[in-house]
Amino acid sequence: MGHSRLRIGIDSTWYPLDFGAQQSYVNGFTQELLMDVATYSGIEFECMEANWDSLFNGLQKKKYDAVLSSLAPYDFHLARYDFSDKLLDLGPVLLVPVGSRHLSLDSMRQELVGLLVGDAAVLQLQKYSNVILRTYASIPELLDAVVQGEISGAVLNQILAVNYVRDLYVGKLMITGAPMTDAGLRLVTLKGENEHIMKMFNKSLQFFRKKKKLRTLLQKWELS
Repeated sequence: MGHSRLRIGIDSTWYPLDFGAQQSYVNGFTQELLMDVATYSGIEFECMEANWDSLFNGLQKKKYDAVLSSLAPYDFHLARYDFSDKLLDLGPVLLVPVGSRHLSLDSMRQELVGLLVGDAAVLQLQKYSNVILRTYASIPELLDAVVQGEISGAVLNQILAVNYVRDLYVGKLMITGAPMTDAGLRLVTLKGENEHIMKMFNKSLQFFRKKKKLRTLLQKWELS
């Protein structure tokens, strides 16, 4: 597919996100995915460590050609940047007890649903006017409340939810449904620059999804 080079600025702490114990897995996933894309597409990636507070300033000054970021592709951002397809889903998901009859928020009329204090997911939950919300100070308190039957379900960032369901709450809680928002990690470039590379990058992601390679990679790094 030809050969192109792309310098990518990466803040390996992913601020303002907090992946907790999954941070190293997210880093491993993104590094391996970039290597796979390079092999498939012929794009040569040079990853450059960047601080969260200077990430986009470095992009503007062309210190690097792109960044990996959770910045959302809202209209006012689309005026300045081009965004790739999602590399990794970051939206909130619904957790319920294993065997629950509730598989979506739509079925939880007048049911208690928990979330963390200050979680932006509350904006999504406001769409479900029949759901009664209860907030919790920590993830263990939130998830214990589901297990103990105090609430019918909990809403939590997908990466954190996967971690807890795979570990401390295995066999007790399950994730049901897709993420509630389009939040995710994406490759971001300045508007109108590196369009050819962005197309090749997206084509690679689409191919990996079709061949289930992306799913396999997510499972390897315990992110799905």
